[in-house]
Amino acid sequence: MTSAREPDDRGLDRTLRSFDRRISRLEDTQVTGRELNDAFDRVYEEIDELKVEMNQRFDAQDTKIDNLGTELNGKLDLILRRLTGMGQNNE
Repeated sequence: MTSAREPDDRGLDRTLRSFDRRISRLEDTQVTGRELNDAFDRVYEEIDELKVEMNQRFDAQDTKIDNLGTELNGKLDLILRRLTGMGQNNE
C-alpha cells in the first residue's frame, strides 16, 4: 500500500481546521450566552454530519477491502491448486 494521502483527507483536514478556527473565534468573542449556545449547536450539528459522512466512507472502504480479500483468497487457492497438481482433472 502507498502512504499517499487521499484527496478526501485534505478536505477533511481543511474541515477540521475550519471547525477549530470557528470554535476559537466563538470562545474569544463577547456574545450573549444564547448566541454562544446557538453557535456551538450549529458547530456540533456539522461535526455530527461529518461523523456520519466519515463512517459511510469507512464502511465503503471496509466493503472494498473485504471484496479484495475474497478475490485474492480465491486467486491464491487457484494458484496453490495448480502448483500442487490439484487443479488438474484428478480433483
